[in-house]
Amino acid sequence: MPVTFETIATVRSSPLLSELSDEELGKLAADMKLEKFPKGTKLFEQDAEGGSVYLLLSGQVGVQRRVGKDKGKEHLLAVIERGECVGEMTLADGGPRSATVVALEDVQALQLSNEQYHAMRESNPKLAIKMSLGIFRLLSKRLRQLNQSLEIVHYRMFE
Repeated sequence: MPVTFETIATVRSSPLLSELSDEELGKLAADMKLEKFPKGTKLFEQDAEGGSVYLLLSGQVGVQRRVGKDKGKEHLLAVIERGECVGEMTLADGGPRSATVVALEDVQALQLSNEQYHAMRESNPKLAIKMSLGIFRLLSKRLRQLNQSLEIVHYRMFE
């Protein structure tokens, strides 16, 4: 289903989109696809090949990671809500998924594939740079949150 400017504008405050002009937002909307994920559906699975980034329009997703020797036990790492995105690492490095993402409730998300992003880099480098800066802001935010969590764990374990 094609995405309209009005649809994408509802999540304009996302770090991924916050620096985009109306014109750039419209161009990006033309490249994105609206996806629906019923509660319990996996958007993608840990270690799978990355292929798309998803910007949540509604609902919540859980970010889970399999750990342990046999990697049979999944732990919830984060809950991602409307206006945030998941899967952005695939646009940054093209590597495999670092976690499994599951819809905790019915979710609507905008999807941008790696192929569309790479085509954008060729056809509209300014827009791709702004998107990349948004990804860097988002990854920095998540790294800060992780550092704070590790500080708390370290304090509890060693103090």
